[in-house]
Amino acid sequence: MLDKTITSALCQLRAQIIRGNLDGLEHVEALLVARGIDLPSVPRKIAQRRDTSRLALNALRDGPKRSKEVAQHVMAATGMPERQAKAIIYQAVYNLHRRGLAVKDGRVWRLAQ
Repeated sequence: MLDKTITSALCQLRAQIIRGNLDGLEHVEALLVARGIDLPSVPRKIAQRRDTSRLALNALRDGPKRSKEVAQHVMAATGMPERQAKAIIYQAVYNLHRRGLAVKDGRVWRLAQ
């Protein structure tokens, strides 16, 4: 029981260090590896709605994309799971559309001119 508690505490500490961009990550990861734990990925926390809009705009600057492709851009930038990225981008792109910054042509989104 104590081993699970220590491992859980180390995983939580690792997540906190990654999200807060703090020092000591290599030490915590070394302890986890020494305990035989595979290092789980920890997505960067997106703090505000403007962050998701900015990510969607950055994806669309490269050219028109389907929603799935925009979500893949977010996954690459943040490390978040696909399901979460799709949900976030769905709202972000429609918010951009409402503000007149993005246009939907069929199934493809592009920046408004």
